[in-house]
Amino acid sequence: MTDIFSVLNISFNLFSGRLAIISAIIIAVGFLMFLLLFINCITARRGRDQGIGLIQKAFIFLISLVFITTGSAMLMAAMYLQAYRAFTHKELVGIIEARKTKGLDYDIFLKFVPVEKGLKAEDKIYKIKGDQWAIGGDILKFEDWVNFIGVHTGFKTTRIHGRYLKAEDENIKQHTAYDINGGTDEIWLYLYENSSRFPFVKAVYGNSVYAFPSGDDFYEVYVTTSGYSIEKIKDTKRR
Repeated sequence: MTDIFSVLNISFNLFSGRLAIISAIIIAVGFLMFLLLFINCITARRGRDQGIGLIQKAFIFLISLVFITTGSAMLMAAMYLQAYRAFTHKELVGIIEARKTKGLDYDIFLKFVPVEKGLKAEDKIYKIKGDQWAIGGDILKFEDWVNFIGVHTGFKTTRIHGRYLKAEDENIKQHTAYDINGGTDEIWLYLYENSSRFPFVKAVYGNSVYAFPSGDDFYEVYVTTSGYSIEKIKDTKRR
């Protein structure tokens, strides 16, 4: 299913890109017709030639106006499609199955399947203490206009851990946390400390999502333009 979404996304990008090119050509043709009409009127006024008739001029003017208007509308549509694609972009980074345990020295049995560029890696097992499981990492958020031109949010998934509902339990009960992908490395530490030096970077921050364990539910973990999110998988074929 991920491959299908990737193909649809590529097709969507090609469509919006081609629409923008076609609209630019139409606008250029409209302006060229208008320019030629203007030149004809100037030369006719100077008496160099008779020029074309008034009806022909009106017809060419209307045609050029139609071209410019139509091309502008198509260009606006292409920009809207590009904005929609840019700001709704999400990347699948993993699939999680989490089950509540009983009578064991941990509360949640979690299986995490990393996904990179649509390809599933070997699953990993984590034993977690807490009422909920959580996954998160480091986020590099660019300025909105950078997202608009196709540069997407940078990220590194770094941790899976447990979470208690009550703050009191957070303070007194045992925690479990696992670094994944090497945790937050030196590059990300540098980005955290120096994010203001980069003109196109809006913020660098940590972000996580969490949910209750369930024996029947699987979750897809995504990174969107603002950070991590999860979606419950309803289609068993995608698990």
